Order: sequence, then C-alpha cells, then structure tokens
Amino acid sequence: MDIEITFQGDLRVLKVSGQLDALSSADYEQRLNRLVAEGARQLVVDFGPLVYISSAGLRALLNTSKPLLAQGGALVYVNLQPGVREVFEMTGLLSLFRVCDSLPEAIAAVQAG
Repeated sequence: MDIEITFQGDLRVLKVSGQLDALSSADYEQRLNRLVAEGARQLVVDFGPLVYISSAGLRALLNTSKPLLAQGGALVYVNLQPGVREVFEMTGLLSLFRVCDSLPEAIAAVQAG
C-alpha cells in the first residue's frame, strides 16, 4: 500500500493504492491518526488505485474515522473500485461513510460539511 497526500487549503486528499490488508492497515491508521493529531479536519480518501481491502483494512477505516468525526471533522471516500465498493456494500459501510464517485464531488462534499 502507498499513500500520496496532497493539500488543497485545509483539505487533505489521500490517494491510497495497492492493498489495504493486515500488512498495511497499521501504517494506514498511523498516517491518518498523525494527520488528525496535526490538526487535519477535512479528509478525502481516494481509493481509485486501491485494488483490495480486507477485514483488517475495514477495521482501520473505522478506527481512523471515529476520532476525526468526534472532533467535528469531515471524511469522504471516493473512486471505489467495483471490488472495494462491493465490500463496502456487503459490510454496510456505504450507509456509514460518505462515498462519492468523483474527486470534485468529494471535495465539495467535505467543504460543505
């Protein structure tokens, strides 16, 4: 897994590629938790290049979203590949998280609150 972070004002866009699984989920959690600890409150997570997510990856999503949302932050996932979207659907995460189909839509959603 690789995470590329870009900044758009106060907004952080994280492009996550590869696999989010038992081997990479701790790194994902650490990086997102660090951003939140540094004051990031608006995050867009671009899963366009993510090809696989395991139960450990799903747990990492839940673990990292709670502190951000508890502090009044905004988090949107975008560009879910069909396999990743299917996992989100089967686990109920589509109803729990905000998910957008395009990056401009996700950025607008985060900025709107």
